[in-house]
Amino acid sequence: MFVSQHKHIPDSFQAFLVKDATFTSKEEYPVIPSTMVSQTIPDRILPFEKAIVSKEDLRDTFICSYSPDQTFERIRRNPAKYISFFKRTAGLIGFDFSIHTDMPIVMQKAQMYDNLALTYYFGKNNIPIIPNIRCGVRQLLPEFLSAIPSKSMIAIGTHGFIKSSQSKYEWYIFLEQILTSLHPLTIVIYGSLKGAMFDDFKQKTQLVFYKPWMDSRYEEAADDHKRSK
Repeated sequence: MFVSQHKHIPDSFQAFLVKDATFTSKEEYPVIPSTMVSQTIPDRILPFEKAIVSKEDLRDTFICSYSPDQTFERIRRNPAKYISFFKRTAGLIGFDFSIHTDMPIVMQKAQMYDNLALTYYFGKNNIPIIPNIRCGVRQLLPEFLSAIPSKSMIAIGTHGFIKSSQSKYEWYIFLEQILTSLHPLTIVIYGSLKGAMFDDFKQKTQLVFYKPWMDSRYEEAADDHKRSK
């Protein structure tokens, strides 16, 4: 009988993130159970890099990662370190490591997996989550959506993606597929969906919009300036 000399194999690909998960049929993305999804619409949303240094009470605040990847890469490297931090907040919007359509397909899938695996991990640790819908090229969307619970709350970020007429059309198709596949009760939108072409979606589900953090800060500063006069 062969006996391995290795008593412990290092978990180099962080399999612990998806312990006890079920997986999609082809790419084996971890499936997010509906029981992990928040039943409460966020009062406010704050980016991780601002929240982690904040002295405020964050119990009414969902934390998002709509920012350059390097600002929250530390979570990917050592997720267990941040469990206690997220438990001091209202919850977590699913991760948003960048997925660009001009990336090699294998890289798009890797980023999609990491976003889902980290979201699953924190949800399993009893932190309310809102799955973030971030996908690459269109053909990857159906299986990605099969990892997201239907008839629940989801989140999407639109900043920098709907400037041109072509990108608006692509977003329309993207949202149409999401609504057809998931029938979400609420979509938390970090950004905007301007234009009459999006009005149809407002009749089909609840859309909740949140201003960018910097926009809110500028408005507060302007109000303070007016009061000081």
